[in-house]
Amino acid sequence: MARRMAWLRDGLFALLALAFMLPLIWTVIGSFRPASKLRTEPWGLPERLDWSTYIAAWKGHIGLYLLNSTAVTMVSVAVIIALSAPAAYAFARLRFPGAAVILGFILTGLLIPAHAVLIPLYQLNSALGVGDYLAIIGPYVAFGLPLSVLLLRAYFVEIPRELMEAAIIDGAGHLRILWSVFMPIARPAVATVAIFQAAWVWNELPFALVFIQEAVHKTLPVGLLSFRGEHIANWGAILAGVTVAVVPLMILYLLFQRHIVRGLTAGALK
Repeated sequence: MARRMAWLRDGLFALLALAFMLPLIWTVIGSFRPASKLRTEPWGLPERLDWSTYIAAWKGHIGLYLLNSTAVTMVSVAVIIALSAPAAYAFARLRFPGAAVILGFILTGLLIPAHAVLIPLYQLNSALGVGDYLAIIGPYVAFGLPLSVLLLRAYFVEIPRELMEAAIIDGAGHLRILWSVFMPIARPAVATVAIFQAAWVWNELPFALVFIQEAVHKTLPVGLLSFRGEHIANWGAILAGVTVAVVPLMILYLLFQRHIVRGLTAGALK
């Protein structure tokens, strides 16, 4: 009976995974089919690998958009980790007046929809004369900090206090303890934060669409919109571009999936 229940459970999980993967599978398959076939036989399989859609996407500057998104994502994630790690360490290990209030104020950012402040941010950027990359990296960092602080703090709390006390005895300051003791141990949590924030920044559209003015600075989600005109859309190039956009995140997740699972379950048993 237990074996049958296990088979049933595994079968349900497999069907659920297939349901989530089906749009991605269809996108990848469709990217190798001519646009005419996509319209007449949307669920058909490619007779041969047609690379013309990827050539069209490349001619549409998909390579430039990919580089722009990579740069914006790397800078945003690096700044988020650099700011959230000291904050998480302070809330996890230090005692100071108003710590709970300040932490609650930071975590309130999880309740604010990022795009609800789109118009005020646009007015602020216009008043300051800030545009393109600086205009989007700022909001990315601001809205990425609450979740990052929450995850890193949960992991830092689990680190034995004896390690911190030993480092203090050796003469290490708090910054040295953070970067030399806590950060190496907290690699699963850091990987989790990096993946979550990279996925959000990589796929974010409204901020990039509104704040980026120069065509050469467009990120990948904004660049994909250029493949769709007012009356017609190059669906082959769009599917090829979406496939190119998904592959880096899939590779990143597969490389760090073990760390991500450990990072998400930190503090679950305490």
